[in-house]
Amino acid sequence: MNDENKLAENKLVILYILVKMGISLTNSDIYQFVVERNIMDYINLQQCLTELTNAEYIKPISDEGTTHYKITDDGSNALNFFQNRISDWLLSAANEYILNNRKKIKREYDAFANYFPEIDGEYLVKCELCGIDGKRVMSIDIIVHTKEQALCICENWKNNSNSIRNTILSAIID
Repeated sequence: MNDENKLAENKLVILYILVKMGISLTNSDIYQFVVERNIMDYINLQQCLTELTNAEYIKPISDEGTTHYKITDDGSNALNFFQNRISDWLLSAANEYILNNRKKIKREYDAFANYFPEIDGEYLVKCELCGIDGKRVMSIDIIVHTKEQALCICENWKNNSNSIRNTILSAIID
């Protein structure tokens, strides 16, 4: 495989990991995957991340000195179109990494959500995100009109808090 094809395959596997993990990943998370398996070195990884960012296939989100990478719709579309170009051994390595690390990476934050009926028939939804150390990272209070909305927000917060957090950060930072 020539260097150009190898670089393209490396970019695709980064997109694949981001999609399959379902959360944004730090530079360290991605680095751990590629270095442990001798897929690429640090410089090649940075080149891939820069080119994927420039092509708007991924979006970097900076938070307290850490950069998280989130796949964009264009990145998902590119992966869907070219995923068959990722070799079987690399897909296998990526799937193994995802299986072994998804829970650990997702546990970087614990999400809590609950709702409370208000006197006027509305509901107060309290959403909180805490880091590994138990320190509150984000807290949101929302008033909604129905119990169904409150339940939906609680469920979505618990299942997608990392993504929601990154979206909120991106919206208020950009």
